[in-house]
Amino acid sequence: MNQRYDHFYKFVDLNIGDYPMTLLFFSLSLLAGLVMLALSLATIWRPQIQFWPPPGTDTWQYKLFWLLFRVFFIGIVVVCILDFGSTGNPNTAQLLLGVPLFVGGFGLAFYVTFLLGWKDAHGEANGLKTSGWFEWSRNPIYVVSIMGIFGLGLVVNSWPAISLLSIWTAFYIAAPFLEEPWLEKQYGDSYKLYKTKVARFVGKRGNGI
Repeated sequence: MNQRYDHFYKFVDLNIGDYPMTLLFFSLSLLAGLVMLALSLATIWRPQIQFWPPPGTDTWQYKLFWLLFRVFFIGIVVVCILDFGSTGNPNTAQLLLGVPLFVGGFGLAFYVTFLLGWKDAHGEANGLKTSGWFEWSRNPIYVVSIMGIFGLGLVVNSWPAISLLSIWTAFYIAAPFLEEPWLEKQYGDSYKLYKTKVARFVGKRGNGI
């Protein structure tokens, strides 16, 4: 019975002088991710907060969002490395499904981000993209990133890592809903017309998600 919880006790060991690095990075990443997600969602009820997308590059929203996201992301990377396979080594099925999703999902995310442009991907209005990948999804970067996140969760096989990846996924699902009012304000009728043709996540309008 005790053996089943050995990893959990090791993970939460708070003895002075024996503070596990995994817990430190997990805690920082968890806190940053939850604050980032909470402030972003708060925009729905208090539009004046406008945490994401930020109102400008010189605003507190822009600076705080990217600080939180970087802490969150670095924590995920470290926890995935330090806690890899903590619930057991990934089996063949997990690897066969997870590795292609991880590599393909994040590979496509970088590629589509390059096509979109760094400024647009970072919450700046730098032109509306409606061609190529954006003909099949208004948010292709989020879609393929979620594929990559799911694949990473299968491969890393760690509950602390999976919990952080779940927050990341939740933000990427919520982000399009937060961005649409901002995009309508920035691009007006052009974006409204685009919305009538292409689905939010995958497919053409009326036949997609």
